[in-house]
Amino acid sequence: MAIKLYTKQYAGIVPDLFESRTHFLRSFGGTVQVHADAEYNDKFLTLKTTDTDVTIQAYSTDANVAFGTGTGSTNRFGPRNEVKSVDTTVAWETPLAIHDGIDRFTVNDIPTQVVAERLALHGAAWAEHVDGLLGKALSDNASATLTGELTEEGVVQAFVDARKAFVNNKVSRNVAWVAYVNTDVFNLLVDSKLATTAKNSSANIDNQTLYAFKGFVLQEIQDDAFETGEQIYFAADGVGVVGIGIETARVLDSEDFNGVALQGAGKYGKYIPVKNQKAILKATLTAPVPAV
Repeated sequence: MAIKLYTKQYAGIVPDLFESRTHFLRSFGGTVQVHADAEYNDKFLTLKTTDTDVTIQAYSTDANVAFGTGTGSTNRFGPRNEVKSVDTTVAWETPLAIHDGIDRFTVNDIPTQVVAERLALHGAAWAEHVDGLLGKALSDNASATLTGELTEEGVVQAFVDARKAFVNNKVSRNVAWVAYVNTDVFNLLVDSKLATTAKNSSANIDNQTLYAFKGFVLQEIQDDAFETGEQIYFAADGVGVVGIGIETARVLDSEDFNGVALQGAGKYGKYIPVKNQKAILKATLTAPVPAV
């Protein structure tokens, strides 16, 4: 039985497809880590984290601290914090598979060309599938849920509250703050009274574009990329990491029909540190009740 393995080549095209087909990737470092040995390693990541906060305390100049009666038993720097790194392992999640068949009698095309096209589509399917999981990860790890009405005032208030939360949570200004919004929210923002040239807005009503609002870079995404009832995810760039583990990508002669079977199998993994959850918020806005 002839078998052609495409694992290395397949792993190579996945990052490019992720860059062009994923919406939430920038919140996960902007790149996808691709491993071609997932079948031999059940861990996506092994890393060391340090959660010991830095404590600033008063320096003592008391005569009996580190000197006098306190010599050898006290110090002027205050209590000492012991710093330790903790080993953190992140496991792969549920394995996934793709299985196609190309029968030479029925394919109605050049089989080798179809194989190449299908392998590329497999990679695209991985990218699109994982993108949905990344959106859910942002939703699941949001530190707070903003609520209100799906109106211009309600949307603006959600951005005001999100900005206040990011500032008070001391989210770094050295990375971009992004607001992933659905189509309804984006349209309300473009048509907002605040999106005017008088307020130095970058909105272009003719082209339906608006690049930023209240300090958040805007990224419009299709409605079904959000969890049910949610319309906005606020997140700083790089709050997590994501990876794909490619176990196999192969074409083999089939015993069941006159052709070849295309098989792909792999795993997905992601990680968002608990401390980074303060840089993730979501908004659930409800349609206003019509006036009677």
